[in-house]
Amino acid sequence: MLNLKNYWTVLKQAAIAFCVAIALATTFFAPVLTQPVMAQSPSEIRAVSAEKLQVISDRFDRLEKFVYAQNWNDVISYIHGPFGEIRRELRTISAQLGKTQKESANDLANNLFKNFVILDVAAKDKDAIAAENAFKNALQDFEGIVDLVS
Repeated sequence: MLNLKNYWTVLKQAAIAFCVAIALATTFFAPVLTQPVMAQSPSEIRAVSAEKLQVISDRFDRLEKFVYAQNWNDVISYIHGPFGEIRRELRTISAQLGKTQKESANDLANNLFKNFVILDVAAKDKDAIAAENAFKNALQDFEGIVDLVS
């Protein structure tokens, strides 16, 4: 007759040991795996930044269509979807700038995010005027960042 209680106890111990081993492995290898692979040249960094800025610019073009067509659900979805990573992208780009440019870019990025919050609220309230103003202000902030990077 099989003693399932003993098998279950052994199985639980093995599962605990496996989880502990995985936790230890990720703790020890996480610093190694998160290191940059190679340093990039300034021209490579500018090319990557320009590429990221172009993607964001294309997203602004699409968002503009939603705002002016008053497609409020699309505006809200787009802000929380494709624009969800814009903060990280802009921080990465601004980190590659000089000190004064970095501070200016971060200020512009913070204003851009505030305008996105205003745009989100305006879209939920279906307030076309507030939405258009928030969009225009966010776009101006983005264009200011593009000017700093260029």
